[in-house]
Amino acid sequence: MQKFWNKFFFTFLVVVSSLPAFSQNNLLSDIQYIQQVKTNKDSTTHHVRSYIYSDESNPIKKWNPINMALGGVLFVYQNTLSQHFSATCLYHPSCSDFSKKSIQNYGLLKGIFLSADRVMRCNRIAATGIHPLRLRGNKVDDPVTFYKSVK
Repeated sequence: MQKFWNKFFFTFLVVVSSLPAFSQNNLLSDIQYIQQVKTNKDSTTHHVRSYIYSDESNPIKKWNPINMALGGVLFVYQNTLSQHFSATCLYHPSCSDFSKKSIQNYGLLKGIFLSADRVMRCNRIAATGIHPLRLRGNKVDDPVTFYKSVK
């Protein structure tokens, strides 16, 4: 008999404590919140990333055929395919943004080598050796400035 009253009392407490959660005010605010989140998500536009050499003042760098070809491939990748993969990217900034910044900061040769290194580390197996202090949310903070050579 004691078990019955314990179960009854527990059930009664659960039902009574959940009544305010189903009130009209709370339900309305939840619906408004869902509509607000939905409209905010619908109103956002896709971020179009710029061409790597669009702000370059040096005409040799800007109009070099190799730079134009590689920059064009990177531009097309960032604005078409990268938008579908960025949610699962382990690092911040994403690998394509890292490539863009490394090429801008260190030149074509070192930038390509740094990009290749980063793409080879961009998997869940490499995540086992990451220091916990480099985590920022659920992504690893790995800016281009980590690879600056000390003179």
